[in-house]
Amino acid sequence: MIPAEIVLETSRNNINNRWTGADGSAADRIGQKMVVPVGRQSFKAKPGDTFFAIGSCFARNVEERLELAGAEVTSRNINVRDLGNESAREGGIFNKYTPVSILQELKWAAGIETYPEAALLPVGGGNFTDPYLAGKSARGSKDELLARRAEVGTYFAQAFEADVIILTLGLIESWVDNETGLSLNEAPNPRILARNKGRFSFETLSLEQCETAMEEIWAILEAHGKPGQKKIVTISPVPLGRTFTQDDIIIANMTSKSTLRVVAQRFAARTEGLDYYPSYEVVMHSDPNLSWQADRRHVSDVIVGHIIQTFLERYGVSPATEHDVKAEVAALKNDKSFQVWSENAVDQEALFARLNAEVNKYKNMNIKLQAELRQLRAEGNGA
Repeated sequence: MIPAEIVLETSRNNINNRWTGADGSAADRIGQKMVVPVGRQSFKAKPGDTFFAIGSCFARNVEERLELAGAEVTSRNINVRDLGNESAREGGIFNKYTPVSILQELKWAAGIETYPEAALLPVGGGNFTDPYLAGKSARGSKDELLARRAEVGTYFAQAFEADVIILTLGLIESWVDNETGLSLNEAPNPRILARNKGRFSFETLSLEQCETAMEEIWAILEAHGKPGQKKIVTISPVPLGRTFTQDDIIIANMTSKSTLRVVAQRFAARTEGLDYYPSYEVVMHSDPNLSWQADRRHVSDVIVGHIIQTFLERYGVSPATEHDVKAEVAALKNDKSFQVWSENAVDQEALFARLNAEVNKYKNMNIKLQAELRQLRAEGNGA
């Protein structure tokens, strides 16, 4: 229990304490189309700090934008053989969607546990797959995949040397290999399920399981990370692609995000040196025409850029950006494409949606070209 006097003083000192009817109210900030709420911030980073992002696919968005802004992002340092060429983003096979899958990978990277040979799953023709990487990773012999596993461990061990580590929690639906007791990163391939009846089970992680995983993750980072390492936790806004529960996907996704949001809040509140950054709230409360790509699943490049730029400014990595808004608006109005879109737009929302779609189109085109370039390089090395 907190005395009333302290509560009232805390509220008076909070400039963002009202939803409506005051300067800085939520309603006013949301009305500006893109809003970045103020999360818990207990430290400042500095120019030259290194970053390592680990977690769900949103971590890939974060690290790309950090790198674009000039930060040194060690989770973009990938020296791992034969990752496969189907994943759009090169680092996509390192996605870790649940707290337990993040924990598992850090245990292997720290040498606390050893990746077991039995974890590799046979796919026929003498080849195996590593179910603890994303499903699009390349297949091979046991020896090849175990050798690659050692390199994957080295990749994740970079987290211990980073100045700032960003943990991005994604979902709570999890699959377990009953033979090894390990938690898969995603649902097994249907063919693997058919060949291995009874080997796999599904579970929805509880609040308590997620909190326990976070406590163990913290203990590993404290024991193996560099002295003074700063840590940030955030929640991926990217929704479930499919639920394996009986719930409507919208409800299942809300349950997943709400559970992880509570875990992040509770853990950050009692853990010194851990901040919560509100990426999830940014996307959920900004204009949806600016927040999302057309599929309403992938986050727009516009909003990710805004999230990271605000992050860099608040944490002191880069100075606040000053914009000559009048000049920018004037330049935009002189743009031929904008003039056509503006004339054809039925309202402001339609114009926002069109502008957002154009930015995302070029972002996705860039990702596709990068994937094709990796494919060409792989074919050249194979020759």
